[in-house]
Amino acid sequence: QSSKGKRVIYIILGVVIAALAVALLVWDSGFFQKRAVALTVDGEDYTVADVQFYYNTYYKQTAMAAGYGLVEGFDSTVDPKDQIQDEETGTTWHDYFLQSAIDALTENTMIRHEAEEQGYTLSALGQAYVDQQLEQLESTARSSGYSVKSYLNLNFGSYVDKATYTKIVTNDAIATYYQNDRQNGLTYSDEELEAYYQEHADELDTYNYSVLTIQANVPTETDEEGNTVEMTDEEKQAAFDTAKAEAQALAQELQQKVSSGSDMQALADEYKDKLYSSTVHSTAMGNSSALSSAPYAEWLFDSARQNGDVSIQENDRSDSYVYNYYVVQFEGRQRDESATADVRHIFVSAGSTPTDETFATAEETAQTLLDQFKSGSATEEDFAIMALQNTADTSSAESGGLYTGVSASSGFVDTFTDWCLDSSRQPGDTGLVKNEGSSSQGWHVMYFVGWDDPTWKLSIRSTKASEDMTQWLEELTADVEATQGSGMKYVA
Repeated sequence: QSSKGKRVIYIILGVVIAALAVALLVWDSGFFQKRAVALTVDGEDYTVADVQFYYNTYYKQTAMAAGYGLVEGFDSTVDPKDQIQDEETGTTWHDYFLQSAIDALTENTMIRHEAEEQGYTLSALGQAYVDQQLEQLESTARSSGYSVKSYLNLNFGSYVDKATYTKIVTNDAIATYYQNDRQNGLTYSDEELEAYYQEHADELDTYNYSVLTIQANVPTETDEEGNTVEMTDEEKQAAFDTAKAEAQALAQELQQKVSSGSDMQALADEYKDKLYSSTVHSTAMGNSSALSSAPYAEWLFDSARQNGDVSIQENDRSDSYVYNYYVVQFEGRQRDESATADVRHIFVSAGSTPTDETFATAEETAQTLLDQFKSGSATEEDFAIMALQNTADTSSAESGGLYTGVSASSGFVDTFTDWCLDSSRQPGDTGLVKNEGSSSQGWHVMYFVGWDDPTWKLSIRSTKASEDMTQWLEELTADVEATQGSGMKYVA
């Protein structure tokens, strides 16, 4: 073969080798893998990077919960594919995270597709939220000493880049804000609300009552050296029977005194050393956790109940050598007609243990924000965006500082509640409220949105809206086909 021919062959081989090297580098960079279709939902394709983001989000949430002892059976040092999440089905944690990602993308897709059909566009508040998330990404990456790409790869997987993150944050915002707007737009007639109330009055009425709790249990005995003396089952039962008899006698004594006109608070103070607990002159809605599961709830809910009625109710926990007697007094029942209000706020924190100086600094910041708001067009939307960008109350930030249905029993600090429920309050009112009663204290910049339904109506409307939205979401995702593509094998 001629030297010229050999040179041609070498050139060709060199080109091929170079091309293979470039292809290998591109492959190792994940260029092709992250763009491969991993999932298709209702005709919309999702790449490996899309699915990986959600997969790793659920992974991180589970790892954090496991670290706090809230999740059992997950070890973040072991590959999720090598750990069983459900012993009955044999599902691994990898399967669980993957299915969670698929479910999240399916729900997100269907909500957005309906939003598009309805001509929905992201509100100014929603777009401000997206912009804030992207700015926060840049800031967090920078303060952590990473580039944005490295930070995303570290937290969400090697295929997730800024473009993927931006798309996901935007899609999530559209789905979230559309869903919230849809729920807030649900309306119910007075006739519907009244009919629902009549059917669920026990749950919706507010009860006034007092309870003195006496507990019988087996006391622990110790010897002269302070060591616990082990008791036989017969000895335990005998001691338990004696304790029950004494507790019952005390309950009957208290019942007699209450029936004779003694005040519950006075009895709670007099017998505090003998009582397990006391709840005096309490007010609770029937469906509240404090009341709905109480052993005396059925007695309180009885329509025959009259003000001043007293009863001894019991809670049998004898399998654990514990038995409770409850001396309960019924003090009233009514439909809660009290006013509720919708407000927005911006919380400026002065810290958990503020000084006069930090309070003053927080007040100055709050006043500056209020002045800034008033100097503009001063619309509710303006305030909502300002709240999103400035509030220290993370639970209400995404909604623009919104709290709906604020009532006297909402659990806010008194200064906050008093401002909201001031009978002279008008839509658009603003002000500053000092907070010295919560774990994080400071100042609230307030914006009054308007008066809402009375408490009983608001509770029903909230319940019905939640039920209707659950049904809507189930129907929206019921027959959706989520097809896994070739790229799914790269998700981990």
